[in-house]
Amino acid sequence: MKLKEVGEKVLIETARKTFGRGKPIRVGIGDDAAAIDLPGKKCLVVTTDMLVASTHFPAGMKPEQMGKKSVIVNLSDLASMGAKPLGLVFSVALPRELELELVNRIMQGMESAAREYETYVVGGDLDEAEEITIAGSAFGLADKNKLLKRSGARKGDLLAVTGDLGAASAGLKIIMEKIPVQGYEELVMAQLEPRARVKEGMALARSGLVKAAIDVSDGLATNLWHLSRESDVKIIVDREKIPVHSLVKKFSEQYGYDIDEFALYSGEDFE
Repeated sequence: MKLKEVGEKVLIETARKTFGRGKPIRVGIGDDAAAIDLPGKKCLVVTTDMLVASTHFPAGMKPEQMGKKSVIVNLSDLASMGAKPLGLVFSVALPRELELELVNRIMQGMESAAREYETYVVGGDLDEAEEITIAGSAFGLADKNKLLKRSGARKGDLLAVTGDLGAASAGLKIIMEKIPVQGYEELVMAQLEPRARVKEGMALARSGLVKAAIDVSDGLATNLWHLSRESDVKIIVDREKIPVHSLVKKFSEQYGYDIDEFALYSGEDFE
């Protein structure tokens, strides 16, 4: 059986069964990030994400935006756990013929995003590859008793999201299909320059009112499946109450796209 026949979910389950879990591990494989107990009331929250140019960096994306996105995808995982970022490290593989100026601009994008979210890039590794590949790891701190996990949802809980959905995937459609951008610049920028809900995640964790959370960057439908499975609850969604970005509605109507493709089944919204 080949990887393309089983998909990511099967690989994650295989990893769960393969790798052990010791006493300090508060949250292991299967959540947005791992959490390791520290002495006292805090735990260390750690995540990692890899971006490959041909898959994650659409045509026209500036080097600075590549660097920023590399930071955002990792900080978004910390945000979903309610953690305060401490720092990031990156393993970067680059083509030998890549211009040094472009590499500098990627790093400048990383630094800009790190500063915006009051954290730091503290190290990493460099290697050679046929295309730009950036694997980042972010680490932060969270209160042990207020950590937001996928497994915390309970019967009767209210399901909410931190922002409108569909903008980033609609923006990608515009880029890939070379659709006129005029009037839809905000959608394109949602794809090229996503944002992480770090402050929102920390605030929700501090409130004590939120018991479960998940990053919806893989699409609302997929991530609700994960939330339902980890919490062992049934999730009921009122389709009419899903907060779809107003420009996504307009774009879908104008070009004949199914709005659910953007709001439910695509990703990269980082809410």
